[in-house]
Amino acid sequence: MPVVKVETREVSSYTGRMNKRIRPTHCYLCGEKLVEPTSVDHVPPLLFFPKEMRRRYNISNLLTIPVHAACNREWQEDEEYFVHTLLPMTGGSEAGDAHHIRIREKIKAGKNVFLVNQVMDEFKSVIKGVHLPANRVAKFIDHHRAYGVIWKIIRGLYFHHHGVILPKEWGMRYWITAPYEPPEPFFKDYADSGRGVSRGEYPKIFSYFFDRFQPDGWDFHYWGFHLWDSLIVTAMFHDPWRCGCPVCQFVGPVFPESMEGTVRA
Repeated sequence: MPVVKVETREVSSYTGRMNKRIRPTHCYLCGEKLVEPTSVDHVPPLLFFPKEMRRRYNISNLLTIPVHAACNREWQEDEEYFVHTLLPMTGGSEAGDAHHIRIREKIKAGKNVFLVNQVMDEFKSVIKGVHLPANRVAKFIDHHRAYGVIWKIIRGLYFHHHGVILPKEWGMRYWITAPYEPPEPFFKDYADSGRGVSRGEYPKIFSYFFDRFQPDGWDFHYWGFHLWDSLIVTAMFHDPWRCGCPVCQFVGPVFPESMEGTVRA
C-alpha cells in the first residue's frame, strides 16, 4: 500500500492542537487514487457520538477523511452492528445511556429491530451444554465484523497521523474488555509504565493511544481505545513493512482464523 503524498495546511486537529491535516490523494480504505464520487469518513465512526451528546457538548470538529463514497457505504452496517453489540456493556455511562435512548427511539420507529434481536441472541447462559453461574452470562460477538471495524479505525487514525495507508487485510490480535473485567495483561503493564499518551478531544465518548515497540528485530504496534467511558479495546499487530520477526520474515502476516464468535465471560 502506498505512502501517500499529501497537501497539508494548518488546522485545529482532532486532538485539539494545531497540527497538519491530511488532504489525501488516495482512499485509505481501498488504497486507490481518489476519484469522484467521494464522501467523508468519520474516524472513529460518527455513530460512536450520540446525537444528544453532540448537542450537549457542541461536538462538531470531528476527524473526517475523504474516501470513495462506495468504500464508505460498505462499512455502515458493520459499524452499526459494532455499536449495538457492545452497548449492553456500557449501561450507566453518560454516552452509553445516550446510545440506549437512541436505540429505543429507533425501535419505536420500527428501525434496527432485526439487529437488536440479533444482539440479544448473542447472550448465552449455557455454553456447549455447560450452565454458567447465575450471576454470569456469555456474550458472543461476530468476530469478523468486530475485527473489521477495529482495524478500520486503526487504519484511519494511522493515516491521519502518518499519511500512510495500512493494508486492507492484516493479522491483528485484539481484546475487548468490559468495565467490570480486568484488562488483558499487557495493557496493565503498559498503563503502569507511564509511556502512554491519551488522545481524543472527547474522552467521555472516545479516546485512544498508540505506541510502537522494536525489541530484537521485532517491530509491532500497540493501539488502544476507550469507548463511551466504559469499554477498553486494545490491539497488537506487526509492522507490515519493517518487522523482522521469524513469522513475518519467513511466513508472512498471520490472518485471523474463521471463528463463530468471541466469548466474553
